[in-house]
Amino acid sequence: MKAVPRYLIGIDLGTTNCAVAYIDTIESANQGDVPAIRSFEVPQLTGPGEVRALPLLPSFLYFPTGDEISSGSVNLPWQERPSTIIGAMARDQGAVSLGRQVSSAKSWLCQSAIDRTASILPRDADPGEPTISPVEASASYLMHLRNAWNHSQRSEHPADPQQLFENQEIVLTVPASFDEEARELTVEAARQAGFENLTLLEEPLAAFYAWIARNRSVLSGHLQSGELVLICDIGGGTSDFSLVRTHTQEDNIEFERIAIGEHLLLGGENLDLALALRIEEKLNAKLSLRQRHALRVVCAAAKEHLLSEEGIDRLPISILGGGRSVVGKMLSSELSRDEVTEAITMGFLPLTAPDEMPRRAHALGLKEIGLPYATDPAITKHLAMFLKQAALTMGGIGDPHARVDRQPMLKPDAVLFNGGFCLPAIVRERITEAIVYWFNHGSGWRPKILTNEAMSSAVALGAAYYAGVRRGAGLRVKAGSASSYYIGLRSEHGIKAVCVLPSGTNEGTTFPLLDQEFAVLANRPVSFHLYSSPFRHHAHGTIVELDSNEIHRHAPLGTLLRYGKKLNQMELAVRLSASFTELGTLELWCESVNSPHRWRLQFELRQRASEADPGEFNRRPPTTIGHASVISDPLLNSARRLIERTFGETRPSIPDLVDPASLVGDLESVTGQKRESWSLLTVRWFCDGLLQVAEGRRLSPRHEVRWLNLFGFCMRPGFGDHQDVLRMKGARRIYQAGLAFPQDLQCQVDWLVAWRRIAGGLSSTHQQELRHYLENLGIAGKKIPKRLNSQVEHEGWRLLASLEHLPGRTRAALGSELLRKLKRDPSHSAWLWSLARLGVRIPLYGPLNCVVPAEIAAGWIASLLDSSKLTHETAAAVVQLGRRVDDRARDISQEVTSSAASKLKSAAVADDAFLRPLRECMVPTHSDVVRTLGEPLPRGMELESTTKCLSPVVALIS
Repeated sequence: MKAVPRYLIGIDLGTTNCAVAYIDTIESANQGDVPAIRSFEVPQLTGPGEVRALPLLPSFLYFPTGDEISSGSVNLPWQERPSTIIGAMARDQGAVSLGRQVSSAKSWLCQSAIDRTASILPRDADPGEPTISPVEASASYLMHLRNAWNHSQRSEHPADPQQLFENQEIVLTVPASFDEEARELTVEAARQAGFENLTLLEEPLAAFYAWIARNRSVLSGHLQSGELVLICDIGGGTSDFSLVRTHTQEDNIEFERIAIGEHLLLGGENLDLALALRIEEKLNAKLSLRQRHALRVVCAAAKEHLLSEEGIDRLPISILGGGRSVVGKMLSSELSRDEVTEAITMGFLPLTAPDEMPRRAHALGLKEIGLPYATDPAITKHLAMFLKQAALTMGGIGDPHARVDRQPMLKPDAVLFNGGFCLPAIVRERITEAIVYWFNHGSGWRPKILTNEAMSSAVALGAAYYAGVRRGAGLRVKAGSASSYYIGLRSEHGIKAVCVLPSGTNEGTTFPLLDQEFAVLANRPVSFHLYSSPFRHHAHGTIVELDSNEIHRHAPLGTLLRYGKKLNQMELAVRLSASFTELGTLELWCESVNSPHRWRLQFELRQRASEADPGEFNRRPPTTIGHASVISDPLLNSARRLIERTFGETRPSIPDLVDPASLVGDLESVTGQKRESWSLLTVRWFCDGLLQVAEGRRLSPRHEVRWLNLFGFCMRPGFGDHQDVLRMKGARRIYQAGLAFPQDLQCQVDWLVAWRRIAGGLSSTHQQELRHYLENLGIAGKKIPKRLNSQVEHEGWRLLASLEHLPGRTRAALGSELLRKLKRDPSHSAWLWSLARLGVRIPLYGPLNCVVPAEIAAGWIASLLDSSKLTHETAAAVVQLGRRVDDRARDISQEVTSSAASKLKSAAVADDAFLRPLRECMVPTHSDVVRTLGEPLPRGMELESTTKCLSPVVALIS
């Protein structure tokens, strides 16, 4: 029998710092309460060769250089020559080595626009330098905590496995507003660290548990029955709001969490960015990304000193200037306490009217490349919106003062502050002042202020206390699921869904099968849409209409319904069951109505999809057809048979082959639509058929040309359907096999066109591979290129320009080579399109850290305008290169863009409307996307176009 863990451990996996607290269950406790809770001081590197135990572990990862590793300066007591280090030294060393430091990994975990299991961090890593995924980075922090604990335990209890960290009961905290995907990825990180006995807990609740633990014997003296406690948890990366209601029955006091806020990437990091922007303006210098990073680090340190040390009014701010000299010129300014105070009180915590909601427009300087921070930095506005939404949800609960300006607004009776942002007294006082301003009305009322003595470690302390509560001691807060969850149903208008998990559901609850039946195809991947809302409350099984403004749309839930020995495709009737696990995560199952079969539904994150059986394409096309298309299933099946007859081998089952030259026309005739009108589902259905008969391209050069052309068209832009990762694995096998007729010119051209069309589905590694392939072909190589066919050269450059995962410096070098070509032929359309795509300010799918730096793009614009011949295509290229996006890292100077607009207008190659994006920030239109991509996207792709997302074009199945 497995031994009962001795220690109950709470972990705060924070954006800026991690903390650990624990309970030794051997120690005695007061009746009905938990034993004493202690903080664990974490051994970590604080400098080269220096290890100290500190109360907090900074959430920073650093990749040491080869020299640092070989010198032994980064050795740890439990590991020699580590490839990564975590903690204080990682924070400090990484401040001067931007491309080797990972920060804000927790913030990246909740960014659905990226593959969070892909190695994308550090954002500014140079080519060939080590990288890591947000999940792996989070796991690394947890592994350091595990190793540090085990090292400390071995000194007291040598070789005792019962003392090991991974063998204890662990409560790991997450923001209350984390969605299910982020929760599952956090669990995955914990599993990578070796944690098995794991439970998740919301951070605001953990802070409240810490307060309960400290005040257990005097709770009734602080709070009365019916009173509401606002938990205001603002850390380095997120703002998290929760409401807890108090109930008293005789001498017993109970608590219930009744509301949580939406996920806000808004906290101390945003304040650091705002202060850095203020200093940059005082420096009157355009800084590089690395200089901005250094400036933010210096400003963050200065802010801490100014807010915590009374005797300091101002501090010098210095960073290394630009240039290539060994000793660079220093750029210096200063930051005053008044400037920090003004940024806090006027920028982040202004006194606003209770009906003033957060703005949704673009914000300057408060976002960092890659992370979509909250647009409006006014935390008080977000708090007001939370109190309004909570009141609407709870039916306007509260006293008569809960209505402000005829709008319902819950009035908190007490406030508990938590998080690093709330450490300075000025922050707590200002938020309290805002609440008083909303509700006072001259009555002299103020909310009670509840305090946690150790705010930096309160979440970890509360998590450890909750572990004791799960053992039957202490006082439990009634909470359960923070949101209601819904599965989408087919609907002609709006969003129709069935509730599968009501909010407030307790951990360990499993609901019976829904009465609603779903018809699905066996032995094919099947997908469901999942929605959630912390503000909607419905009973299990209720069918409702959802407002898109009140819900969060999750990644699709999918599974492969393996059924029967022959794996034939057949229709099955299934029902759904839902559980809210003891771990604190949602679990959904498909269960057959007519057999005992059941299948677990899982989020279709990109990494999971890529791990699918690579042979599945040859057995099962992974898209359900017919329902989202005006083309009937029989017609689509007839069209697929045309594809099979074109590329199938001559055999009795396929008696008459189709001429490949006529295939597209025949498909248009059968479907009754021109190919430009084919929907996303239609083209992906054809794509699956093409992959099944891919060997048929070897029949003749004409077959290969037609196969490549049609496959590229049907698979464009390489993403958009939840099974596209699997399709791209099939495409990769085609690439590895190579051209069947490599000497045929048209095959060469269509080969390049196909990869350009689907480049958005290729990983950065595969794009680098394509770049080297083109170099060997003689395109953009270091060697003197052999004489190329002009069409091959043009399409090769178009392909190169479409590889948006190539590093910014690589794209800049390619652009310089194109400029040399444009000097010889300034109106060459292929060169102009490729240059614009290389230097575009808003990539279609690539990360923003791969965007060509603004100063380089400005130089390209100047070169184009110096051309002897200006055309409309020149103007189109300039607009893409100089488009305003309200991001200092990407925006070209206004002087350059104004001059460009004036010259292009004078040359009569563009009018004011066409040049407008040079003057003002505009969300890209459909025509902008078409111009960047080079052709229209499939019908049925909904474009979510912004100027700041990691993936400005997010494809959703309509």
